[in-house]
Amino acid sequence: MDRRNFIKVCGAGAAAIAAGVHTQLVYAGTVKDFPKVKLVDADGKPLKASSLSKEEAYVFGYPFVGTPAFLIALPSAAPAGAALKTESGEEYSFPGGVGGNKNIVAYLAVCTHQLAHPEKKGSVIAYTAGNSETAGRAAAITCCSHNSAFDPADGGRVITGKAPQPLPGIRLEHDAASDEIYATGMYGADMLEDFFKKFKGNLNKEFGIGKYREAPAGTVQAVLLSKYSADADRC
Repeated sequence: MDRRNFIKVCGAGAAAIAAGVHTQLVYAGTVKDFPKVKLVDADGKPLKASSLSKEEAYVFGYPFVGTPAFLIALPSAAPAGAALKTESGEEYSFPGGVGGNKNIVAYLAVCTHQLAHPEKKGSVIAYTAGNSETAGRAAAITCCSHNSAFDPADGGRVITGKAPQPLPGIRLEHDAASDEIYATGMYGADMLEDFFKKFKGNLNKEFGIGKYREAPAGTVQAVLLSKYSADADRC
């Protein structure tokens, strides 16, 4: 890019910021590597893929301690290859589920509409194994804040609602010998900065000043949403 075009681009960006235009659009797509961590239960014992509950999602902090993610054991396999697209038009492919039955998936538990997420006091976003009125089907992730629904078996694709694009995915690995599960990366890590900016005050109160940006080391605890949040909405 020559100097003249560079100045044009910078000027356009400055004008957009001055006008209050939200320019961060790419919320899912290129995978970013993060430290590999083993998922464990509340007692520190490794979660086993074959023993996961299929009734609700588990919540774990990844890729940072302050960013909640859902671990979900679906009723059937989640095949790889679904073609997805971000709001900005970036295309990518769903890697599929892991585990012996290829039914285990994980997503950032943050709605792509207005960043609603699980909190200790309650959660408007949840995985519903049974039928959901909002999704019009079973086995869906719903955000009751503005009635968006996502398909966890199809890369977090939007089923209905105002959400502009799929849920960012968490890349998982499964050790067939031990049946243990690991988180290793994330699709759409750019979304995290918007999340941190919007909820910095709450995150500092819950985790300590700046600690919400720390990466889990070695292991990360995953607990059922019903144990994580005092109340979870179902819609």
